[in-house]
Amino acid sequence: MSDLEYLGTLLGQLDAELQRLSSSEPDSDEQASAVDDAAAAVFKLREKVKAGYPSKKAYYLAASTDPKGIKVEGITALHGKRIHELVRDRGWLQVDDSAVLAALDDDQISRYRAVAGRGVASTFAEAREYLAAATGLA
Repeated sequence: MSDLEYLGTLLGQLDAELQRLSSSEPDSDEQASAVDDAAAAVFKLREKVKAGYPSKKAYYLAASTDPKGIKVEGITALHGKRIHELVRDRGWLQVDDSAVLAALDDDQISRYRAVAGRGVASTFAEAREYLAAATGLA
């Protein structure tokens, strides 16, 4: 499988998780699973996109100057966490929520601010747009 085909597969996986997220009941096990799986797909795509830049610094500069790229970084700050625990009523918890403060360190919280209080599905959709454009598959 070529890199382009692999990227297309990853985007397809993210699309499937976004569909699951949209069709799941709020605060259900299905929603929790879709949130975690969508975040994993974003992380995999972001790693492939980041590898295409000449340096990590170049990637972070590009991501930090695009509002959708900032959302990608907000989601990936949660990598390795039980991300669904930071979601309530289809929205990300606020930064000062006790669940956020207990789950994240200071660096993660500073990046999480990009998504805090926003809709989960719309945040993932914006992250998908950024990553699709960065891979050339938009």
